[in-house]
Amino acid sequence: MNVNNSAMRAVILIFLLASMAVPVMASVYYLSSAQQIITKGDTFTVSSTSAKNGPVAIWIIGRNYFDTLSVTPDRNGNFSVTLKPKETEKFSSGQYAIVIQDPGPNGRMEIEPGTDSSGNLTIMNRGKIIEKIGARKDLKGNVQPVVAVLLDAVNLQGVDDSFLPEYFFVEEPSVQFDQMDSVSKSQLFNKINGEKLVISGTTNMGPENCLRTHIYNRDTNGLVISNTIPIAGGFQINRWSYQIDAPGLPQGNYYLTVGWTKSNITSTGLANFDVVNLDTPIPSPPENLGIEKVVPHDDFPTFLFLTISGVLIVILIIFAVGKK
Repeated sequence: MNVNNSAMRAVILIFLLASMAVPVMASVYYLSSAQQIITKGDTFTVSSTSAKNGPVAIWIIGRNYFDTLSVTPDRNGNFSVTLKPKETEKFSSGQYAIVIQDPGPNGRMEIEPGTDSSGNLTIMNRGKIIEKIGARKDLKGNVQPVVAVLLDAVNLQGVDDSFLPEYFFVEEPSVQFDQMDSVSKSQLFNKINGEKLVISGTTNMGPENCLRTHIYNRDTNGLVISNTIPIAGGFQINRWSYQIDAPGLPQGNYYLTVGWTKSNITSTGLANFDVVNLDTPIPSPPENLGIEKVVPHDDFPTFLFLTISGVLIVILIIFAVGKK
């Protein structure tokens, strides 16, 4: 019995030691403008759970961008960090990575960012350079080679840090329209005078934003109406909708601009549309299209005679061939 108890204690001790040797790290969650997309100039939130080895480091790596943040989790190991628009305005279009670094059981970061004597970016192991990244302005859209250096660093002697990467893409803010005429890339389908006017579309901007709309008369370029509309969050992409209750707009030619202005970032979509009367006559095809009309004739007897004659000729030919 004592032997069994001793064996059980040994198993528990081995399990606890193994647990202590493995850094606790959970998934990274982030709130973005759209699925796997961050819009330049938009708010970006990163959070994680079960980080109980002390303060963690957040590496943000992308085109022309390299930065690290330090955050202390709460007593349950949860934390959240928000990047404001003035910071995400510095992002460039391309692939980015968020890498969460856990210090491991010893609570100290062995792997850290640094600079060399020329001011270029480096990755260091306890003060010693293990990789030269280069100038920040020279960082490319493919961030995976830099992330690979961090992931490989966990194999260095004396390093118990762990790294968890998540990838996303940064895009310039944009607005798209539904129901666009396939022939003209900027023309919407006609709207009917007297009816409710509805125009909708998609955007990669986050639902915490609003869009500013302006409708202009296309003939005079005069402003007809302007409004502010919300952005609705979507599963794949966020959406917007603009409407004017009946009777809508009078007959005429118009264009709509839908844009977002935040700090120094501006993006506007534009589409033309026409409002027509429902009772507008549809032109009839011309009477004479240059094609002669075919007038049927009573030629059945002639047709019958020719058919019988043809059959008789075939029979005579077969008979002649058979006699030979």
